[in-house]
Amino acid sequence: MKLVVKIGGHGADDPQGRRELAKQVVALHQAGHSVVVVHGGGKMLTRTLERLGMATEFHQGLRVTDAATRDVAMMVLAGLVNKQWVAELETLRHPAVGLCGGDGGLVRARKLTVGKNGDRRDLGYVGRPHKVNTTILNLALGGGLIPVVASLGVSSRGEFLNINADDLAAALAVALHADRLVYLTESGGVWDAEKRLLPVIRVGDIRRLIDKGIARDGMIPKLLSCARTLRKNVGEVDILSTTAPKVLTRAIQHGEVDGTRIVKG
Repeated sequence: MKLVVKIGGHGADDPQGRRELAKQVVALHQAGHSVVVVHGGGKMLTRTLERLGMATEFHQGLRVTDAATRDVAMMVLAGLVNKQWVAELETLRHPAVGLCGGDGGLVRARKLTVGKNGDRRDLGYVGRPHKVNTTILNLALGGGLIPVVASLGVSSRGEFLNINADDLAAALAVALHADRLVYLTESGGVWDAEKRLLPVIRVGDIRRLIDKGIARDGMIPKLLSCARTLRKNVGEVDILSTTAPKVLTRAIQHGEVDGTRIVKG
């Protein structure tokens, strides 16, 4: 099975959580699955910006990114966070290669604006994947490596753009014809107004969940990414908890989805 696993929240930020998830990624690889890891690192980026005296602003769940913020994002995401993941996998004696969307022509991105008509908002150096060239991923997977991809891409003008990691994971899953895309999040799924977990969501229900405020903040771009992905050739999308015991191996090996499954329809 070909898998794209996006790791965010507690799993990307906490050393113990990172170690546990790295063990599960290695276990899946050893079981014969091809695994591509995509990570964010938003909390560490926000802390780093705070230490530098730089403000953080979000709009519809996306980080507004001026040139200085973009440069810090490159340092934190493609540098510190990415290499922490590589080191974690290497500690388990499994070779990994750290990448970002700008390496090997992996991701060409376009600047992203949000909103409609006169209410459009320019988010700065924020992009959405436009073209994906999977050559470098296929070379890594064919060589027995686990690719670990930081959420940055390059524009046609040669500018690095900050990409929402959910969007990047979705784009890679589509380009790779992945059997499954898995989002690991602190929320562990989508919850309704009564704080009940929604075990299954159909693509046709996503806009209603957003309009009613059930899906908010960072869950909005995540669900929109899920909808776009399932309209392509990806088999399944799951939103799972980063902290549930053996959440990845249970979902992939045993079909036990501890979270929300997004399905077509």
